[in-house]
Amino acid sequence: MNLESREKGFLIAGLLGALVFLLLEFVALPQWGSAESSSNRLFLAQKELRYSRELLAAKQLRESEVVLRGRLEEQEHRLLVAPDSNEAGAQLQRWLADHATEQQLGLVRSEFLPPVPLRDNYIRIPVRLELSGRITQLTQFLTGVTSGDRITEIEELQLSGGSDKEKRVHCVVVIAAVMAKPK
Repeated sequence: MNLESREKGFLIAGLLGALVFLLLEFVALPQWGSAESSSNRLFLAQKELRYSRELLAAKQLRESEVVLRGRLEEQEHRLLVAPDSNEAGAQLQRWLADHATEQQLGLVRSEFLPPVPLRDNYIRIPVRLELSGRITQLTQFLTGVTSGDRITEIEELQLSGGSDKEKRVHCVVVIAAVMAKPK
């Protein structure tokens, strides 16, 4: 079979076309499809990873919120509980007088000072006490009051000592406690 050069060219072009078709059909296009689907899978995996991270962060926020709410409720049990600031002041005065009596301090005078708003939800209730007694008893009183079952703060402290052997002192102290604002 003698083929002319023109026919040989068509035959070679046809074989090359068939070879290119086979390569495209069975090698390149399947790889192209898998590459395209793998990029889609990668996009979906990234999206799923981002969603999982957001869920984890939300869970951690919920857990920390629960812990903080628990601590807040625990601290709110240490607030003065009264319907108004006058009754809360009287309650604080009685509580402080009881602690002074426990430490065998002489309560010379007790004075309720005007309440002061403390942020939006709380009121600071100050009380001025005039006490006399031994310095060790006074120290134990102040330690007991500030670390007791109420949220308190010593705002002012004035000490004057005597020259006696018992080391008795005279103390004027302003102690403030906190109450929730009536609703």
